[in-house]
Amino acid sequence: MTPDTVVELVDVVKEYPGSPPLRVLHGMSLAIERGELVAVVGASGSGKSTMLSIMGTLDDPTSGTVLIDGTDAAALAERERAVLRARRIGFVFQQFFLLPALSAVDNVALGLLYSGVPAAERSARAAAALERVGLGTRMTHRPGQLSGGEQQRVAIARAIVGEPSVLFADEPTGALDSTTGERILELLTSIADAGTAVVIITHDPHIAERTQRQVSIHDGRIVSDTGSREREEVAA
Repeated sequence: MTPDTVVELVDVVKEYPGSPPLRVLHGMSLAIERGELVAVVGASGSGKSTMLSIMGTLDDPTSGTVLIDGTDAAALAERERAVLRARRIGFVFQQFFLLPALSAVDNVALGLLYSGVPAAERSARAAAALERVGLGTRMTHRPGQLSGGEQQRVAIARAIVGEPSVLFADEPTGALDSTTGERILELLTSIADAGTAVVIITHDPHIAERTQRQVSIHDGRIVSDTGSREREEVAA
């Protein structure tokens, strides 16, 4: 692990009970650095969603180690792990998961609810996050008053309002038209450029081609990893 490594999987195995047990991840090892824009690409059933859950500390591996900013997630109690997620990890999904009765700024402020930030500061930081994603004039609008692309921007603002070390985006353009999806990819790229590691989970090779690094998953194994900084430095 380098000082810039924000997520590291070491020999991660995931099995589900059965006779025999169903193994969906096979000794997976991967390190992601600060500011990287990474695509994890694979077909449906390849194991990428399970990998996302484990990298995001939403699920435990059967064996192996998951490190977030150098912290071993398995060594934490569930409450401590929830704090780790709130402070270090952001999530964006294909569906926006916004509360329809709340304004954009209030939806974003929810991203700080479990971070111990006072209410007034939550609102101020939520407004700043919406400015960052280009929605400074739409803060009081509710989700039903926003386009699909705007709703995804609100979801991204909610994910980055806590200034996480890593942002996981699971098929973030899947519910959007191609033009709007392109704008979302540009936004995610700018977030990576600002120093947050961004990991896009996708089945679409065209989206993967837009990223600096592509990690291909097949049957619970990493079958290729191209464009990593470490590999480029060695080649140089």
